[in-house]
Amino acid sequence: MEPHRRTVVAADGQPGPPPPEVDHVDEEILAEVLMLLEDEAPEAMLKACSLFLSGLPDRLVDIDAALVEGDFEKAAQASHSLRGSAGAFGARHLSALGLRLEQNCRESDAPSAALVLDEMRAEFAVFRVIFEARLAKLTR
Repeated sequence: MEPHRRTVVAADGQPGPPPPEVDHVDEEILAEVLMLLEDEAPEAMLKACSLFLSGLPDRLVDIDAALVEGDFEKAAQASHSLRGSAGAFGARHLSALGLRLEQNCRESDAPSAALVLDEMRAEFAVFRVIFEARLAKLTR
């Protein structure tokens, strides 16, 4: 079964190329994380993975609260931190969204920031499935 692809319609009404696929994972970084789980300090890495997965939703809630309060500096700092954590675990698209959110916060653009935050929640759900599936393969 072929994956569903959206058709982009150009200004002249003709179909254009499909949009590029979202690159959710930086495979090199994720492979390094998983290698550390196999070779080096598996207990510490498992704990770090668990903290990342369990803590990220709370970080998104904190960013949302800062946006609601109009505290763009706090939201930008939290976005920056989240972006770094996501990147360290190979969550490429989530990290890129974190950069967009940080920029929106630096510009005090609450509506755009709220939209990106929603995208981040959805992207985290996708990355979580990918990441947990890779972790499960190691623990079998």
